[in-house]
Amino acid sequence: MDASQMPASLRARMAEKQSRPPLEKVRSLLRSHVADTDGWVEVRDELRMTLQHSAWPLREGLEAIDAVLAAELPAGTLLRMVAGDAGWPLDDDPTDAGAAEFLRELSELIRSLLAEEP
Repeated sequence: MDASQMPASLRARMAEKQSRPPLEKVRSLLRSHVADTDGWVEVRDELRMTLQHSAWPLREGLEAIDAVLAAELPAGTLLRMVAGDAGWPLDDDPTDAGAAEFLRELSELIRSLLAEEP
């Protein structure tokens, strides 16, 4: 559907979501697709389910992950985001570096799913 044909309220909501800072977009992606999952297989299933409806949230999330990983952030930001918003255990490396590695793995998974998209 062409965005110009959407109701004004829906266009406004989409514009608001798109204008959020990358950190908030990543937090939203983690809460929506990673929190309450039991490992990478379940995360993949969640992402695939979203992709069946729309690639937009995953493309937006991927762009935001890339931006967050490239940004200079206060110490502990990535760790709190992955451990808190995603609820992902970082037992082997509970640091920002461990959280960054998790986000890189998530971005690789999203890229692979988007590449499968017809």
